[in-house]
Amino acid sequence: MSKGKSAGLLDAEYVALAEFRYQLRRFSRRMEEQVRGMGVNPQQYQVVLAVRGLPPGQAPTVGRLAERMQLNHNSMVELVDRCEHAGLLERTRSDADRRHVTMTITSRGEALLRKLGAAAREELRSSGPSLVEAVLRLTKPVPSTKRERGRSS
Repeated sequence: MSKGKSAGLLDAEYVALAEFRYQLRRFSRRMEEQVRGMGVNPQQYQVVLAVRGLPPGQAPTVGRLAERMQLNHNSMVELVDRCEHAGLLERTRSDADRRHVTMTITSRGEALLRKLGAAAREELRSSGPSLVEAVLRLTKPVPSTKRERGRSS
Protein backbone atom coordinates (compact mmCIF):
# COMPACT_ATOMS: atom_id res chain seq x y z
CA MET A 1 0.00 0.00 0.00
CA SER A 2 1.34 3.43 -0.86
CA LYS A 3 1.69 6.29 1.60
CA GLY A 4 -0.33 9.52 1.43
CA LYS A 5 -4.03 9.45 0.64
CA SER A 6 -4.38 5.70 1.21
CA ALA A 7 -2.62 5.78 4.60
CA GLY A 8 -4.65 4.90 7.66
CA LEU A 9 -6.33 7.55 9.74
CA LEU A 10 -5.23 8.89 13.08
CA ASP A 11 -7.17 7.60 16.06
CA ALA A 12 -8.71 11.07 16.44
CA GLU A 13 -9.84 10.95 12.80
CA TYR A 14 -11.57 7.60 13.35
CA VAL A 15 -13.29 9.14 16.37
CA ALA A 16 -14.35 12.14 14.26
CA LEU A 17 -15.56 9.90 11.43
CA ALA A 18 -17.60 7.79 13.84
CA GLU A 19 -18.99 10.95 15.47
CA PHE A 20 -19.94 12.37 12.06
CA ARG A 21 -21.74 9.16 11.12
CA TYR A 22 -23.48 9.05 14.52
CA GLN A 23 -24.70 12.67 14.32
CA LEU A 24 -25.83 12.24 10.72
CA ARG A 25 -27.73 9.05 11.52
CA ARG A 26 -29.23 10.61 14.65
CA PHE A 27 -30.54 13.55 12.62
CA SER A 28 -31.91 11.20 9.95
CA ARG A 29 -33.63 8.96 12.49
CA ARG A 30 -35.29 11.87 14.27
CA MET A 31 -36.51 13.30 10.99
CA GLU A 32 -37.79 9.88 9.89
CA GLU A 33 -39.81 9.69 13.11
CA GLN A 34 -41.30 13.15 12.44
CA VAL A 35 -42.20 12.16 8.86
CA ARG A 36 -43.82 8.90 9.92
CA GLY A 37 -45.74 10.81 12.59
CA MET A 38 -47.34 12.76 9.74
CA GLY A 39 -48.35 9.54 7.98
CA VAL A 40 -45.76 9.78 5.20
CA ASN A 41 -42.96 7.44 4.23
CA PRO A 42 -39.51 9.05 4.82
CA GLN A 43 -38.41 8.41 1.22
CA GLN A 44 -41.51 10.17 -0.07
CA TYR A 45 -40.62 13.23 2.00
CA GLN A 46 -37.08 13.08 0.63
CA VAL A 47 -38.41 13.12 -2.94
CA VAL A 48 -40.60 16.16 -2.26
CA LEU A 49 -37.67 17.87 -0.56
CA ALA A 50 -35.41 17.00 -3.51
CA VAL A 51 -37.92 18.60 -5.92
CA ARG A 52 -38.23 21.73 -3.78
CA GLY A 53 -34.51 22.00 -3.15
CA LEU A 54 -33.20 21.63 -6.69
CA PRO A 55 -30.76 24.35 -7.70
CA PRO A 56 -32.27 27.06 -9.92
CA GLY A 57 -32.54 26.08 -13.56
CA GLN A 58 -32.67 22.33 -12.91
CA ALA A 59 -35.92 20.64 -13.93
CA PRO A 60 -37.34 18.05 -11.50
CA THR A 61 -37.26 15.06 -13.84
CA VAL A 62 -37.13 11.44 -12.79
CA GLY A 63 -33.51 11.23 -13.95
CA ARG A 64 -32.43 14.30 -12.01
CA LEU A 65 -34.26 13.13 -8.87
CA ALA A 66 -32.72 9.68 -9.19
CA GLU A 67 -29.28 11.29 -9.22
CA ARG A 68 -30.07 13.55 -6.27
CA MET A 69 -31.38 10.61 -4.22
CA GLN A 70 -28.76 8.17 -5.50
CA LEU A 71 -31.35 5.68 -6.75
CA ASN A 72 -31.62 3.86 -10.04
CA HIS A 73 -34.17 5.14 -12.56
CA ASN A 74 -36.72 2.33 -12.07
CA SER A 75 -36.69 2.74 -8.29
CA MET A 76 -37.19 6.48 -8.70
CA VAL A 77 -40.17 5.94 -11.01
CA GLU A 78 -41.79 3.70 -8.37
CA LEU A 79 -41.10 6.25 -5.64
CA VAL A 80 -42.57 9.09 -7.72
CA ASP A 81 -45.62 6.86 -8.36
CA ARG A 82 -46.07 6.46 -4.59
CA CYS A 83 -45.65 10.22 -4.05
CA GLU A 84 -48.23 10.92 -6.72
CA HIS A 85 -50.62 8.36 -5.20
CA ALA A 86 -50.14 9.99 -1.76
CA GLY A 87 -51.02 13.38 -3.22
CA LEU A 88 -47.56 14.90 -2.66
CA LEU A 89 -46.48 15.33 -6.30
CA GLU A 90 -48.03 15.58 -9.75
CA ARG A 91 -46.42 14.72 -13.05
CA THR A 92 -46.55 17.44 -15.70
CA ARG A 93 -45.92 16.70 -19.38
CA SER A 94 -44.41 19.33 -21.63
CA ASP A 95 -46.71 20.56 -24.39
CA ALA A 96 -43.72 20.89 -26.73
CA ASP A 97 -42.37 17.38 -26.07
CA ARG A 98 -44.79 14.93 -24.44
CA ARG A 99 -41.84 12.69 -23.49
CA HIS A 100 -40.50 15.42 -21.15
CA VAL A 101 -42.11 14.96 -17.72
CA THR A 102 -41.42 17.04 -14.63
CA MET A 103 -42.70 16.82 -11.07
CA THR A 104 -44.76 19.53 -9.40
CA ILE A 105 -45.33 19.67 -5.65
CA THR A 106 -49.00 19.67 -4.62
CA SER A 107 -50.46 21.78 -1.83
CA ARG A 108 -50.27 18.70 0.44
CA GLY A 109 -46.60 18.34 -0.44
CA GLU A 110 -45.97 22.03 0.29
CA ALA A 111 -47.69 21.72 3.69
CA LEU A 112 -45.50 18.70 4.49
CA LEU A 113 -42.38 20.65 3.56
CA ARG A 114 -43.35 23.62 5.74
CA LYS A 115 -43.92 21.48 8.81
CA LEU A 116 -40.91 19.24 8.37
CA GLY A 117 -38.61 22.04 7.23
CA ALA A 118 -39.20 23.82 10.53
CA ALA A 119 -38.61 20.55 12.42
CA ALA A 120 -35.36 19.95 10.50
CA ARG A 121 -34.12 23.44 11.27
CA GLU A 122 -34.81 22.93 14.99
CA GLU A 123 -33.09 19.55 14.97
CA LEU A 124 -30.07 21.02 13.21
CA ARG A 125 -29.88 23.84 15.73
CA SER A 126 -29.51 21.13 18.34
CA SER A 127 -27.26 18.60 16.58
CA GLY A 128 -25.64 20.83 13.94
CA PRO A 129 -22.70 22.06 16.01
CA SER A 130 -21.57 18.47 16.74
CA LEU A 131 -21.97 17.54 13.10
CA VAL A 132 -19.96 20.56 11.93
CA GLU A 133 -17.25 19.92 14.52
CA ALA A 134 -16.85 16.34 13.32
CA VAL A 135 -16.57 17.50 9.70
CA LEU A 136 -14.01 20.15 10.63
CA ARG A 137 -11.89 17.59 12.48
CA LEU A 138 -12.00 15.31 9.45
CA THR A 139 -11.17 17.97 6.89
CA LYS A 140 -8.39 19.70 8.80
CA PRO A 141 -5.03 18.86 7.21
CA VAL A 142 -2.91 16.47 9.24
CA PRO A 143 0.87 16.44 8.76
CA SER A 144 1.94 13.13 7.21
CA THR A 145 4.41 12.56 10.06
CA LYS A 146 1.47 12.24 12.47
CA ARG A 147 -0.30 9.52 10.49
CA GLU A 148 -0.88 6.22 12.25
CA ARG A 149 -2.51 3.05 11.11
CA GLY A 150 -4.93 3.20 14.00
CA ARG A 151 -5.00 1.26 17.21
CA SER A 152 -3.28 -2.06 17.43
CA SER A 153 -4.28 -4.31 20.26
